Amino acid sequence: MNLRKISLTLIYIVILILPTALAYMIPISAEQVPYGPFPDKIIIFRHADESTVVPMMEKGEMDAWLYYLRLPENIKKAEESPSVNVVGTYGGGIQLLINPLETTEGFNPFSIREVREALNWLIDRHYIVSEIYHGRGVPRWTMFRAVSPDYSRIVDFAKILESKYSYNFEKAKVQIFEALSTAGAEYKEGKWYYQDKPITINFLIRPEDERKDLGDYVASQLEKLGFTVNRLYKPARDAFLLWGAFEPTKRGEWHIYTAGWAFTAITAYDDSDPWFWYSPDNAPLFEEYPGPPLLREAIDKLNNAEYKSMEERLELVKRICELALEDGVHVWVIDQLQVYPVNARLGSFVTDLYGGCMSFWFLRTLRLATGTGGDVKLGNRLMFIEGFNPIAGFSWLYDVYAYYLVADPGVFPHPHTGIYIPIRAEYTVTTAGPDGKLDVPADALTYDLVSEKFVPVGEGVKATSKVTYKFTLGKWHHGQPITKADILYGIAETFKVTSKESPLYDPVAASPGRVLFTTNLKGVKFIADDTVEVYVDYWHVDNSYVASMASVWVDTPWEVLVLMNEAVLEKKLAWSVDMADEWGVDQLDLTKGPSIPILKDILDKLVEENSIPPELEGIVSPADAKARWSALKSFYEERGHFWVSNGPYTFASADPTALQMILEAFREYPFKADRWDGMITMKVPSVRVVKAPEDVIPGLEATFNLAVEVEGKPYDRASVRYLLLDSLGNLVAAGVAQPKGGGAFDITLTSVETGRLALGTYSLQLIAVGEEAALPSTSSYTFTVTPPIVYFERLVKATRADLEARISTVENRVNTISRDVSSISASLSGIQSTVNTVLALSVVAIVVAVVAVALSLRRR
Repeated sequence: MNLRKISLTLIYIVILILPTALAYMIPISAEQVPYGPFPDKIIIFRHADESTVVPMMEKGEMDAWLYYLRLPENIKKAEESPSVNVVGTYGGGIQLLINPLETTEGFNPFSIREVREALNWLIDRHYIVSEIYHGRGVPRWTMFRAVSPDYSRIVDFAKILESKYSYNFEKAKVQIFEALSTAGAEYKEGKWYYQDKPITINFLIRPEDERKDLGDYVASQLEKLGFTVNRLYKPARDAFLLWGAFEPTKRGEWHIYTAGWAFTAITAYDDSDPWFWYSPDNAPLFEEYPGPPLLREAIDKLNNAEYKSMEERLELVKRICELALEDGVHVWVIDQLQVYPVNARLGSFVTDLYGGCMSFWFLRTLRLATGTGGDVKLGNRLMFIEGFNPIAGFSWLYDVYAYYLVADPGVFPHPHTGIYIPIRAEYTVTTAGPDGKLDVPADALTYDLVSEKFVPVGEGVKATSKVTYKFTLGKWHHGQPITKADILYGIAETFKVTSKESPLYDPVAASPGRVLFTTNLKGVKFIADDTVEVYVDYWHVDNSYVASMASVWVDTPWEVLVLMNEAVLEKKLAWSVDMADEWGVDQLDLTKGPSIPILKDILDKLVEENSIPPELEGIVSPADAKARWSALKSFYEERGHFWVSNGPYTFASADPTALQMILEAFREYPFKADRWDGMITMKVPSVRVVKAPEDVIPGLEATFNLAVEVEGKPYDRASVRYLLLDSLGNLVAAGVAQPKGGGAFDITLTSVETGRLALGTYSLQLIAVGEEAALPSTSSYTFTVTPPIVYFERLVKATRADLEARISTVENRVNTISRDVSSISASLSGIQSTVNTVLALSVVAIVVAVVAVALSLRRR
């Protein structure tokens, strides 16, 4: 698998990640935190058998497997084992890579664009996800990952394309038959022939994982159309010798390849991805096939940031998606949800939202749960695919793990947002872009390839942006300090390996990032030994991408670059596998194999000469050079290899026989092991409808209330887009939910919008993207559009029921009042009787009193 820089499944990912991230956050005192990494040593060894991974972890023989579990029974074992935790991320992408060349041997039907395009209709991506990948993934059509921030920005347009290219076997058949007939092929007795020979497709199928089943499925679909399919089951290295080399490709030794790609770091903007897919850095066939002109133009503009706004950029993204589907060289199939097993004896670690356990961040931050120290044992599916060199090596996933541990980048994407953050280079971006210009100081330097010197740029030079870097220099692994000379020679090396007029040029080394840098660099100016200004003709909607593009930080000392250059200049070794094949030599490997004695002989010569390259004359003194060459020689004598770098681990040894390598903690690393612990917890928001109309009525406004949460708590730092799909999956409307505060968002369909809706069932697809975690989170809500007459009937019924209820209530109240009146009447009657009695008694009393008075008066 080569390297390159929904709702239910996403919830599954969060469930997988969070327990692991939180369960082992064991506090370590500041005094206990070492410089460099937590472990003392990492041992990476070959282990290809997935079925024995969990048992090995249970025995304590493996701490993590740097690949995902493919088989359901093994995933179940991992989930049920108390000794194992699981981590799940969208770390893989699967495509059919199509050979579009007119081959020298046999007829290649895929040299016809219409045949390639029709493959999109020939395969049922939903079936592939469900049956072959057991639901662990999402279907993918476009050049941009279906789980990427860029996809979420154009999701409404992407859905239109997905509908256009959804599975339709008959449509594929009609287009392929018409295209082949036009090309002069004949269909006889259920088979296709060209010049009386069966049209045979050489199908390169990887047998190690689900791609075997995928390849068999696609091959069967092609056979139904009348093709003869030659199924070539070849593992990684054997397959690469075909699709990874131009001559076999041009001969037609393969026509389709089940390509797999590892995405080890999430990126906020995938400007360089399409450029990579259509570059020789991907596959040599693109030396001859650059792609259709309009597609090529859009790809180059996106890669070079030739746009003036986000809106203009997204138009390029859309155009690339559409034209690439028509071109049909890259037939994307699925973005995989990959499940990784991790020994429960490991403590907390940082997880990249794409890379999972294959990522820079996992490898850099892992530790034992017991704390500092100890050895960590990592199983790797394959070992030593390509030569370990920093110019054109480490392009394979299985090799890049060593690079992630040993070499420091200047900046690297944040594991949750994809925004570039400093590793060794703090940065400040000043830009006049997209339309303005900055003055480049006349004493800033540029590189002259002919003289192999840095020269002043002179007066009147302009640039779009300036990036000021403040480096944390530190030491190389052989003990020498990192200096300005290393930075300068690293810049020169970039020009040498990417310039066609240079004897060190290698097409594979001319990666998108390097070419972008050399094309747009206007000058560099050192303010201090650890501070440099870099001027570039480049602008991006995100300043961190300007900082990444302009980065001049290096991971290799100048003397190691000089050593390698000599070997390549003498054509004793080559940067890439392609050039090695062309020259008939080995690919350069700093750590093992036939390269070591060759480099040793060259080192002896350079030590004797006390060599200083032209670029560094006057910058590196003879004494400095002697110290460097002496340190490199001592390092070789101690370690037996030449890979000197600057990361938290030193490459200790490689054993090609035992298929393992050992990396040791570099305790003179300038940062402590807990530097990145603040990123252990990730904040991926969830979104759901909490209140909605019972039915939506055409012509009446409808409001849906949403709740966005992280770990069950309201979350405001997110944006929510929505797609309205009809029962056939067609896009009807799209928009952005309005934030209301406290994690609440509203979607309001206006009376005009609902008035356009036909009767039936609709799905409201919600896509939430958080500011602190850029992985799109999705959910859906289904509702029904009801006819107005039904609505009014319901309204009348409801009104009648309400009135009847109210009348009944009134009647009940009247009856109650009547009873109360009767009761009061009775009470009044009682009171009247009492009054009458009292009056009678009063009269009697008065009479008695009068009589008494009369009697009294008579006695006198």
